[in-house]
Amino acid sequence: MVYNNKSDQKGFGFEYDVSSMFQSQGYLTRRGVPLSYGNDATDIDVLGIVFTNPFQGHKIICDCKNKTRAKPFERVFWAKGLGEFVNASNVFVALNKTQWEIIRFAASGGVKVLTSDSMSEYRNNQSSYGLADGEFYTHYEQKIKNAAKSSSLLNNIILNTKKLYLHKNPYVAINICMEFLTNIAKGFQHGGNHSNDHYDALKYLACELTVLVGLQILWISSDILGLPEKARREHISSKLTYGELDPGTARNLINTAKELANEIIKTSVPKAMMPKDVDFGEIVPPPYTSSLIGLIERALARPNAYLSMPQHLDFLLFEQGIKGRDYTDDEIRNLFGYTLSDEKFKVSRNILSFVRESCGLDWKSMWSKIENNSESPKSGVKEQEESKPNERLKDALKEIGLEGSKFEKQDKEPKMAGSVPNETNLKGEKSDHDEQIKQNYSVKEGKEVKSENGNGQ
Repeated sequence: MVYNNKSDQKGFGFEYDVSSMFQSQGYLTRRGVPLSYGNDATDIDVLGIVFTNPFQGHKIICDCKNKTRAKPFERVFWAKGLGEFVNASNVFVALNKTQWEIIRFAASGGVKVLTSDSMSEYRNNQSSYGLADGEFYTHYEQKIKNAAKSSSLLNNIILNTKKLYLHKNPYVAINICMEFLTNIAKGFQHGGNHSNDHYDALKYLACELTVLVGLQILWISSDILGLPEKARREHISSKLTYGELDPGTARNLINTAKELANEIIKTSVPKAMMPKDVDFGEIVPPPYTSSLIGLIERALARPNAYLSMPQHLDFLLFEQGIKGRDYTDDEIRNLFGYTLSDEKFKVSRNILSFVRESCGLDWKSMWSKIENNSESPKSGVKEQEESKPNERLKDALKEIGLEGSKFEKQDKEPKMAGSVPNETNLKGEKSDHDEQIKQNYSVKEGKEVKSENGNGQ
């Protein structure tokens, strides 16, 4: 990787190297994942997540310090404690170089020390892709920061999105993802009012939240593994509806509030004008519950096809989507061992379609806008006419069968129940669902996202 200056090499550049190394070993990797506890907060320099059969999730963390005075013993203790807190399977400390006695000391505490030399041995020769590509995304991150400064709503979503990688409840996490994605989709429909940086930030968030949706589906699959079909459907529906609360406790709170409201009315409203009893209605599952259950049933039926799905989403959305990188079949085979036509890639389209239909996010129109005055991260000049990243993603979507068809009809798997009717197809045709989203778009700057339909947040 090439960096602009020595400071880059010593700082975020080293984290990108570590992230890229773990990515080459099959992990979904992210940098700077925030962790809050009480009034304190810290960042995990590099987080890696991988799933193995039977839907067993493994998290690794790495504390990166590429400084002459890195205080290695202190870093080992810090990383060990952080790993215990987030239940990491393995804990690493990455240093530019160190002494053998420090490596032995760390190993005695279950911490592995990586150096620049050892990382070059562990990493294979494949190139970095997605958010592990520091040469591209260090520049893109600046656009996101600029957009966050101009929009409190966008800043709120940006700050909370990365936290979801460590959220302990996948049902609550996926509800938050879907809520954010719905608002991102509304933002795209009003894209003409946004700056280029704001629009780029929306694209980044749409991609990142979709990867998180795929990740939560795997965590949920792990949680309900072993339950009979009826029990797991009821469990998923209940958890999506009530979140952290016990269903009985939630219903009691609603009933108590209803009784209190009726008592207030009786004591303050004349008898002749008294309305009927107040009824808050039932707490219902989110509208996408049936479709989500269908996706999870598919994953349980074909685990080998779904275990690496977040990594494939990372590639499709951040590499071919935002970057517009064009790949040959041989290059993709070198990265993953198979091409876009493989079943493992095809299942990613189910997640993209689920997001499209449930949140109103039209992927095709999202990639149709290219800012002619945008700058190339590598050259600092305007993009050339021949560079058409939106066309490349459209071709990729078409190749994996997503364009212009419903995801429950794209292969020979059982039909997924509960899909949202009247969805917008990838040809850009309008629908009743689109019009409803436009009418409901009332998000204003300075207001946080509110949950709806009892989405367990």
